[in-house]
Amino acid sequence: MTNNEIISYIYKDRKRNSQKNDNQRMITLMEKLGNPQNDLKFIHIAGSCGKGSTTTMMANVLKNSGYKVGKFISPFVISFNERIQINNIFISNEEIEKYIEKINPIILEMENNGDAPNGFEIITAIAFMYYKDNDCDFVCLEVGMGGRLDPTNIISTTILSIITLIDFDHTRFLGNTLEEIASEKCGIIKKDKITITYPKQEKSVLDTIRKYCSKNNNKLYIPSLKLLDIIKSNHNINYFSYKGNFYKLNLIGEYQIYNALMVILASNVLVTLGYKIPFSAINTGLFDSSFSARLEKIQDNPTIFLDGSHNIAGARSLKNFLHEYKGKKNYAIMSFTEGKDYKAFLNEISSYFQEIVFVQYKNEYKTSEQIDNLLEIAKKLNINATSFNTVKEANQYLISKENVDLILITGSLYLASEYRNMLTEE
Repeated sequence: MTNNEIISYIYKDRKRNSQKNDNQRMITLMEKLGNPQNDLKFIHIAGSCGKGSTTTMMANVLKNSGYKVGKFISPFVISFNERIQINNIFISNEEIEKYIEKINPIILEMENNGDAPNGFEIITAIAFMYYKDNDCDFVCLEVGMGGRLDPTNIISTTILSIITLIDFDHTRFLGNTLEEIASEKCGIIKKDKITITYPKQEKSVLDTIRKYCSKNNNKLYIPSLKLLDIIKSNHNINYFSYKGNFYKLNLIGEYQIYNALMVILASNVLVTLGYKIPFSAINTGLFDSSFSARLEKIQDNPTIFLDGSHNIAGARSLKNFLHEYKGKKNYAIMSFTEGKDYKAFLNEISSYFQEIVFVQYKNEYKTSEQIDNLLEIAKKLNINATSFNTVKEANQYLISKENVDLILITGSLYLASEYRNMLTEE
């Protein structure tokens, strides 16, 4: 099967009960597959921002400690196979096809009963089978959305949970307050386990996390910012010390330092549980980590950064990064998935750009916000904006300008993926 054939199969429109408010469909699917997830050890990661980066750093630390590590992330930027990895190697099309052949009769049976699994449930099931068949020592498992009702949350063998920065996102599904959103994310906290969280959560969020940890008899760990010294954080590198040890990150943005602190703390906790994780593995694991479209520099002259930020928390992180470019000739290409709070996003960072170019990304399974709506908001916010029909046209328009200091592609990981594919094709 080709990549497109795999995606078409997984996201095929099937008969299902879309009103269900539990994980029973995923539970049924995994029971019919023999519950391979029960033989795996999970580090479960939820949050609004930084899930993928934190998952990647954690997986790298464990890999560098000599373990075989499954990594599950979403969505993809480079290729669909990126979502399911072992020791940073993507699952092959042939392997996906093998698991599709195994799972297809069960999907058909469930569809005949009126409740077929959705695309994300199928992907998650394939990942669990793949990790089990390859005898992974750990699986670093990123939640798709929320936590409590996420298909990944059927697992029962979590070692520890990591909750990254929580902010407003997916409010239509998760709630309209930070407390409601945090409650959904805290659904991954399992009884008598360990939870680690981001060191700069809002008080209401942290109070909610504490409540769920207490309810589930979890010891909660939070990195101490008093023990952190940020030596350098710019568009090239992050360099910091924590508890007297020095670390470097190639992941850009000050917020990645705070993500790294959770990984350092998680690694130390795992050592207390009897796992062997030397300091050198933590150090190199953090430094070696890279993640597509997370303030990823892809070109110099002009400088082009690719970033998948799509919510207000992501915009605030971008704002910190953009301070370095304040007053310079900066431009942006932006697109947003329908339903996102693009007004708040634009309001946060638009002042850093001389001009913003809007496009609609092309994706068969997600709907890009209408350009007219974006231009209307831009006009109300007094943003100098224009639009093009394609990402390629927008890119050509900006790189033809003289003395450009920065071009930032942001607003959606789907836009970032399309931009990257455009460069590959060229």
